[in-house]
Amino acid sequence: MKRTTILMLLDHNYPTDQRVENEARSLANAGFKVIVLSIGKDERALEEDFEGTKIIRVGMPIWLRQKLRGAVGFLNIYSHIIAFFASRVFQKYPFDAVHAHDLYLGKAGIILKEKYNIPLTLDLHENYVEALSEYAWSSRFPGNLFISINKWKTLEKNWLNKADLIVTVIKEMKEKYINEGIPEEKLIITPNTPDIISFRAFDVQDQIISKFKDRQVLLYSGGFDLHRGLSVAIDAMELVKEKHADSLLLLVGDGRNREELETQVKNKGLSDYVVFEGWQLQDTIRSYVRGADIGLIPHIRSVQTDASIPHKLGYYMSEKLPVITSNCTSLERMVTDYNAGKVFESGNSKDLAKQIIYLLSNKEEAIQLGINGKVAAEKDFNWNATVLPLVDYYRSISAK
Repeated sequence: MKRTTILMLLDHNYPTDQRVENEARSLANAGFKVIVLSIGKDERALEEDFEGTKIIRVGMPIWLRQKLRGAVGFLNIYSHIIAFFASRVFQKYPFDAVHAHDLYLGKAGIILKEKYNIPLTLDLHENYVEALSEYAWSSRFPGNLFISINKWKTLEKNWLNKADLIVTVIKEMKEKYINEGIPEEKLIITPNTPDIISFRAFDVQDQIISKFKDRQVLLYSGGFDLHRGLSVAIDAMELVKEKHADSLLLLVGDGRNREELETQVKNKGLSDYVVFEGWQLQDTIRSYVRGADIGLIPHIRSVQTDASIPHKLGYYMSEKLPVITSNCTSLERMVTDYNAGKVFESGNSKDLAKQIIYLLSNKEEAIQLGINGKVAAEKDFNWNATVLPLVDYYRSISAK
């Protein structure tokens, strides 16, 4: 039987994109040939083999990529550019299926589907249309002058109808699309669960753990943006530090509103209680998790965050870290079902402080919540279990 070749479209540097890495690795291990077309500014080789995957890189300045991506909803030059480079890949490495990561690459995938008569998978990492109303670049001037949510909803419907498979990250998103008329048989769920084997292969770095060993660490790891709720977590520290003077909010990551958050910390006199670590290499994240006392997910509740599941939840749980999350529907359900942490009212810094203080003051309960999370991660909330529907889909098209 012919070995099926899958082309993945990604407009980020690769590696690193944890979800894409997990998918590509799993598909390669299952016997498929995987090619990742990576669009982005990258100093690495234009063509490279990585963990059984072929990477084809197209250098593009960050500013240009961001502008082209932002214009997809009203001046869609970007899709044709990506399809052009993908067609060049096809001449050298003919592919049998195209797998587009995120909605804004959907049109590029459709162009390739129709040109080569091959199946298209749309892998929706988030509810992108709703996220546009929350991102700083699209919800503030001048970006908000060009972004039409209604037009994006129309594009989303059209593109999803043309896809052969739609991958969502959580059951709430699958239910949303079913309610909007998308056939259930076109939908699968591939959550952002941790690849525990790969994650635990990273060495625990003592220099990271010892750096904050005298503090009770509240960890947030990931991107910064308005909907992440980090300003709420900073506000909560005003109350937490009064009860636990050794507490520390550790923010590992970066993003568009970092400068605003740093100003907030300075204005509130919290510089001794909030530390910005910046972006860190993936192989260090396990050490940050190991060195923490509580894992935070303070997302602001919205249509988009009600149906999302970030990687950090799985990373926290896999290392026995009790979680405190806002009451976004999917996050509250996961943490409650697994009894892996506490839930606070989205946007309510006093309630977040209350939950933090409670867990810092009740160590035995916090330890048990962490153990519950670890058991869940090892049993069924892990990548090897949740990736199976995606692998099965590609096996089904290989058999045709």
